Amino acid sequence: MDLSSEAISPDVADTAPLTRREIADLASEVPDWSIEGGRLCARFACKEFCDAVKFLREVAVFSARENHLPDIGIHEGRFVYVAWYTYAIGGLSRNDFIMAARLSGWLRSRQGADL
Repeated sequence: MDLSSEAISPDVADTAPLTRREIADLASEVPDWSIEGGRLCARFACKEFCDAVKFLREVAVFSARENHLPDIGIHEGRFVYVAWYTYAIGGLSRNDFIMAARLSGWLRSRQGADL
């Protein structure tokens, strides 16, 4: 099953964070993302600051639909950073990888739309 089509688990508070092995296995399914400081991260370049703000807002709305929110910010005026991490368990969960896969798929479907 494609990772992006898996359901988000609504309550992961009683689960353990993914192991290093599980993270390594899932990381291969989201090649546009990297592990940095224990978080699943990606950086998206936009043309200018206003485009970055618009993109940040779209990612926020996209994530809110699943009630699994990333850490997100704008750096250097045009780069949007997105980082997934499940605070309730103090580490990465399968939900983080599912959302990264969904966001990547959503962006591929928008190819041609300016970032």
